[in-house]
Amino acid sequence: MKHGIYFFDRSIFTTAIQDFTAVIKEDPMNAQARLYRGRAYAIQQQYRNAVEDLSAALHLDPFCWLAFYHRGCILRHVDPKRALQDFSVSVLINDTQENFCSFLHRGVIYAEQSQWSFAICDFESVLALDRSVVFAYLSIGLIMLLHLDQYYKAIQLFTEAIQADPLNVRAYICRAQAYHKIHNLGDAVRDINRAIHLYPSKSQLYILRGKYLMEMKKYELSRLCIYQVSEMDEESFKSQPVQWALIQSFCQNHNKAIERICDVITVQPEPSMYVLLGKLQMKAKKTKHAMESFKMATKLMVSSGKTLPNTFEAAEMHYLIGLCYMERVNLLQARDAFSTAIRLHSTYADAFYQRGLCRMQLGQAACIQDFNQALALCPSHFQAYMSRAVYYGSKGRYSKAILNCNEALKINPNSVRAYFYRGTLKYQNKTYQVAIEDLSKTIDLNKSCVLAYYNRAVSYHQIKDFRKALKDYGILLLLELNKEIVLKVLINRGLLYVELGDYSNACEDFKEATLHSPFDSQIFQAIGVCYHRINKFEEAVRSFNQVLRLDPLSVDAYVARGNSYMENRQEPDRNQAQKDFLKALHLNPKCVKARIGLGYNLQALGKFQKAWNQFTVAIDIDPKCHAAYDGRASVCLEMGDTFAAFQDTNAALKLTTTAALLTNRGVINQFMGYLSCAMRDYQNAISVDPDYALAYFNAANIYFRNRQFSQALGYYSKALQLEPRNESAVLNRAITNTLLKNIKEAIEDFEKAVSLCPFSAAVYFNRANLFYGLKQYELADKDISTALSIQPNDALMYKFRADIRAKLGFRKEAVDDYKQAISIQEQINSM
Repeated sequence: MKHGIYFFDRSIFTTAIQDFTAVIKEDPMNAQARLYRGRAYAIQQQYRNAVEDLSAALHLDPFCWLAFYHRGCILRHVDPKRALQDFSVSVLINDTQENFCSFLHRGVIYAEQSQWSFAICDFESVLALDRSVVFAYLSIGLIMLLHLDQYYKAIQLFTEAIQADPLNVRAYICRAQAYHKIHNLGDAVRDINRAIHLYPSKSQLYILRGKYLMEMKKYELSRLCIYQVSEMDEESFKSQPVQWALIQSFCQNHNKAIERICDVITVQPEPSMYVLLGKLQMKAKKTKHAMESFKMATKLMVSSGKTLPNTFEAAEMHYLIGLCYMERVNLLQARDAFSTAIRLHSTYADAFYQRGLCRMQLGQAACIQDFNQALALCPSHFQAYMSRAVYYGSKGRYSKAILNCNEALKINPNSVRAYFYRGTLKYQNKTYQVAIEDLSKTIDLNKSCVLAYYNRAVSYHQIKDFRKALKDYGILLLLELNKEIVLKVLINRGLLYVELGDYSNACEDFKEATLHSPFDSQIFQAIGVCYHRINKFEEAVRSFNQVLRLDPLSVDAYVARGNSYMENRQEPDRNQAQKDFLKALHLNPKCVKARIGLGYNLQALGKFQKAWNQFTVAIDIDPKCHAAYDGRASVCLEMGDTFAAFQDTNAALKLTTTAALLTNRGVINQFMGYLSCAMRDYQNAISVDPDYALAYFNAANIYFRNRQFSQALGYYSKALQLEPRNESAVLNRAITNTLLKNIKEAIEDFEKAVSLCPFSAAVYFNRANLFYGLKQYELADKDISTALSIQPNDALMYKFRADIRAKLGFRKEAVDDYKQAISIQEQINSM
C-alpha cells in the first residue's frame, strides 16, 4: 500500500494502479486502496473504472468525503444531478477548509443550471473558508453582472478578486465589462489597458479597447487599436482566421483578408464562407469577383440540399448580387436580383429599398411603391425616407419631399445629409429664410460642408442680405474646393458685387474666374461691363476684344464695345463705335440696343436726321422700348423741335417712370419756358430716386434763376453730396455763396472748382468778381489775368480787368485794357 501511495504521489499512475490492484486482491475490503486506484483511473481518463472503484470505496466506507468529492468531479458533466448529490454529501461529512473544492464545484453546477442563489451561496461558502480563492469572487461577480444586473456589486467583487490576485487578467477584463455596463468608459479602458499590460499578445483585448474608445468618440485611438491588432503575429489568429481577415479588411489590407478566406474555403467550402469572401471583395472594389463568389454560394446552397426559396440566407445572396450589378451600373439585372431576394424573403426591407433605387434611376414610377414597402417593413429606414424625398424633389413636389426629410430627421436628428437636402428643397420652394436655418444647422454639424455654404450664400443673396452672402462666399474660397465650385463662387460673388454697384470688386472676381475658365466669353463680357461702369473704357474695349476673339458673332460684345468707344468722345473712337454698331446690326438687324447706340453715335457726329431715323426704327421694332423714345427726344431737342422732344419723353414715361426721364422732361420744359412744370418734374425725379444728383442740380439752377438763393444753395449742396466732382455744381454754389455773402464758403468752393477744373475761365472770372467785391484788387487782378490767358478774346473780361487796374492805380494798363475791349467788340459787331 505504501509502495502504491509513493508512486501515486510521484504521478507514476500505471505502477501505482498495479500496486493498488495487488492490495485489493489480497484485501478486497480495503477502502483506501479502492479510493487511490479510483483517483488514478480518473487521472488517466478511465472514468468507468474510476467510478466503480470510488463507488466500492464508498460502499466500504460511507463516510469517505474524498470519494464523494472525486466521484462528483467525474460525474459533473455526464450526470450533474448525481454529481450535486455527491458534492452535497461530501460537504455534509467535511465542511472545513480542507473540502472547499466541493463547495466550489457544486456552485459551478448550480450556475450551469441557472440556480443563481444556490450558486452564490456555495461560492460565498468557499470565500468563508478561504478568502484567497479568486475564482469564487469572479463567479459571483459574473452572476451579478450577466444575470442579476447588479453592476456595482459586481464591480466590488471583481475589485476584491484583484486585491486577492493583482495579476489576474480575467478580473480586470470582467471589471472593465462591469464599468462598461454603468457607462463608466474611462475606468473600463483603464482596466483593459492593465489587462493588455499583463497579457499583451491577446488580440481580443485590443479589439475590446477599440470598441470602448469608439463609444467614447475617440475614433482615432479606436482605429489605432484595430491597426495594432492587424500588426500582431498572425500565428495568434490561427484558431480565428475569419476574425483575422475581418481585421485586415478594416485596415484596408483587402488582399490579405481575401487570401486568408480563400485558404479557409479550400478546407471549408461552405456558402457562408463564399458570402464573406464576396463581401470582402466588394470592399476591395473587386465587384466582378464578388459577384462570382455570391453566385458560387447560391450553387453550393442548392447542391447541399437546402431549400432555396423562403430563406433569408439565400435572399441575402441575391441581394448582394444586386448590389454588385448596381456598382457596375447594370440596373436591369440589379432590379431582377433584388426582385428574386424579395421573392425568397418577402419582408426584406433593404431589398425593397435597393430595388426602389434601381427603378428610380431607370425612371420607373414604381420606385415609390418600393420605398413605401421598405418603410412599412422597417419604419426606421432612414435611407428610404431620404430616397423618397429625392424622388418627390425631382418631380417638383417640394413640400412632400420636405415632409420625408422631417421623418428622416426624427430617425437621425444629426444627419448632415438630411438637413442639407431639406435646406435645398426649401430654397427650391422659395422659402429662403427657413432654408438658411437648415443650411446653418448643416454647417454646425459639418464645418467643411462646401455645398451648404454655397447654397446658404445663394439664399442670402435671394433675400438681399448681401453682407452675409459675401461672408459665406469668402469662407468658401478659403476652403479646398474643386475648380468647378470655385468658378461658380467667383461668378456669383461678382454678380452680387454688380448688384451692390461695387464694380471694382466685381471686376476682380470675374478676372479671377477667367483663370479657371479662360474660354468663357460671358465672363469677359462681364469684365468689360464692369470696366465700363468704373469709366475704364480702354480696359473695357480690351475685354470686349477678347469676347469677340472667343465668339466673333457676339452681338452684345459689339454693342458694348461700341458704347465704350463712344465714351472716349474722340472722333476716331466714334467712327470705330459706328463700325461696331453697324456690325451688330448686320448680325441682328432687330437688335434694339445696337440701333440706340448707333443713334447716339450719329447724334454725336452731328447727323441728327440719321440719328432720328435709327431711334424711330428702334421704336418700330420694340414700341415699348423707353430708351429709344428718350434717345429720339434728345435728338429732337438738339434739332430745336422741343414739342416733339416733349412728346417722346412723355411716351417714355408712360412705359416706365425713372428719375432720368423725369429730369429730361424737366429740361425740355425749361427750354420751353415752363419753369414751374420743370421744377415739378425735378421734384418728382427726386421723389422717385432721392440719390439722383442731376435732378437736384437742375432744380437748384431754377431756384438760382428765380433768385431763391437759399433754396438753390441747399440743392447745390445735395447734388455735391451725391456727386462731389461735379465742377458745375461747385462753381454755381460758389456764386450762390457769394450772393448770399457767405464769403468763407464761397472762397472754399472756388478753390475746389479750380482744383476740379483748372482751365475754366469762368471759375477765375467769378472768383475775381468775389475778390473785387471784397476790395482785394490784387487777387482779383491775378484771377482775371488767368481767365484771359485761358480765354483771350473776351471783351467783357478786358473791361473788368481795366476796372480792377483802375482801382489799383494802374491807369496806363487800365486804358490799354479798355482799348482792347473796344477793339474786340468792334470786331464782333463788324462780323
